[in-house]
Amino acid sequence: MMTQALYQEGLAYAEGNFLDENASHLHVDKKLIREKFNLDGKKILDFGCGMGGMSLWYASNWNCQVHGVDIDRHHITIANELKSRHGISNVHFEVRNILERPLEEKVDFVVLNDVAEHIQLPILKQIFLELGRSLVKGGQVFVSYPPWRSPYASHVQHVVGIPWCQFLPDSILLPMIERNNRPIVGEEESDLLQAYKGLNHLTHAKVMQVIEGSGLTPVFRKSHSFINKVPFLKSINLNFFPLDFLVTKEFILLRKN
Repeated sequence: MMTQALYQEGLAYAEGNFLDENASHLHVDKKLIREKFNLDGKKILDFGCGMGGMSLWYASNWNCQVHGVDIDRHHITIANELKSRHGISNVHFEVRNILERPLEEKVDFVVLNDVAEHIQLPILKQIFLELGRSLVKGGQVFVSYPPWRSPYASHVQHVVGIPWCQFLPDSILLPMIERNNRPIVGEEESDLLQAYKGLNHLTHAKVMQVIEGSGLTPVFRKSHSFINKVPFLKSINLNFFPLDFLVTKEFILLRKN
């Protein structure tokens, strides 16, 4: 059960993701999307939309239609509250598993924002197959995620206090998470320990494997790292060993053939 305190925490978090252009883990996403895409007139699927912050951002910044889907009822409850609070009509949220209930109509643009790393790889492969079928010809999929070598890939470094903590032995890391464990907004993953155990250790190579057979072709990759904060190095991709340990987020654009 979602407590009132968690509900309010989720609302504040999602509303910040919606309204704050400089939200710490989303500012690069927003900047890239603004630079690379004109979403006016597009039908957008926000897959794994969570609590709806980014769905609302798309809907309020472009003349588009946004469909946010997530398998977690708690997330969608908060998303609908924010939709109502801000009076945004061109977005629709629903609890939906697209493998059990595929989309009826084609979409132009699909976004997976900080969700692919939470889905086990065999299921993620099925999802990309379904997303490929749901896209119009020439449609695009924009994927963002923290790669497994990222200092933040564990999703628990903020409570453990150690970046790259995912490389500690489980015998050390899991007790550390348990000592600092706390509930989070979610029906599927309701605390930090569950969230950590649910990660699929995603890498670029694994993404390329799961999109095989989907009809989707990679056309763009951006590896954002600490190095990009240096003005004359802001466009460089340092996605090779050992500098890939400095990558904080990967962005991949796929296009339907």
